[in-house]
Amino acid sequence: MTTTTTKPADERYEIGVRDASGRYPVTVDGQPGGDIHRFHGEWYARPHGHTEESRHDDRHKAAAHLADLVDSGAIDPAATPAKTPAAAQGIVPWLSPRLKPTRRNILSAGIALARVAELAWLPEDEDGNTTGYPGSDNPWMLKCLLSGHYVMRWWSHLRGRNGDNTPRPEYRHKGCIDFEDQAGKVAALVGEPPISCPCREVTHPTTAEDVKQLLARAERARKADDADTLRTLLTQLLAPCPASSARAESMKTFLPKPKPKN
Repeated sequence: MTTTTTKPADERYEIGVRDASGRYPVTVDGQPGGDIHRFHGEWYARPHGHTEESRHDDRHKAAAHLADLVDSGAIDPAATPAKTPAAAQGIVPWLSPRLKPTRRNILSAGIALARVAELAWLPEDEDGNTTGYPGSDNPWMLKCLLSGHYVMRWWSHLRGRNGDNTPRPEYRHKGCIDFEDQAGKVAALVGEPPISCPCREVTHPTTAEDVKQLLARAERARKADDADTLRTLLTQLLAPCPASSARAESMKTFLPKPKPKN
């Protein structure tokens, strides 16, 4: 049934608090309208009771879209809410399927995955699924290896900024172990990482030359739509390895150089 109202959309919807999956619930006229979330600067709206999403320029346009759907009768407030899907996995689980396996995304993912390991975080959700690197400014579900808690974090916060690689906030998360014990426990958990790959089944690159060769092969496989070859190469470049820190240091040499300040 179509709802008739004279109120403007921005007076009818209310955006709630972000949940553990990074989504904001939206009510329209006090009834469930769906949820919205942000990814790479754009906003996506998922109607209540549905699984499909639509893209919008900002949060308010996304929420207003849900109000329009209520008016059209496309949303039934009494319907069962759509389940937030488990962490989706693309060609490999260590890179979000929403990110193309381009050279830059592979490098960013390898560096981020190594750093979260150094900080005693595990990219995993509450169901035990690996959560792929989602990009620097998107929420990333991680498991704190100090407390066992699952927390949404942003890589842009974990990596630090302006040459200071101190993660923000310095206190890891609410409910974690005492702050003064954190550094010691991280050091004990992580230990001294090796500089070469000790893995038996897969050889992961740790030198710049090896990284360069694998990146070139991965780009050729991506352009040729050769998923099997690409999967093998991404496993070498991104899969967990005790020497992931050395791999990441070599990857950093291929990032664009910062522009000199005037």
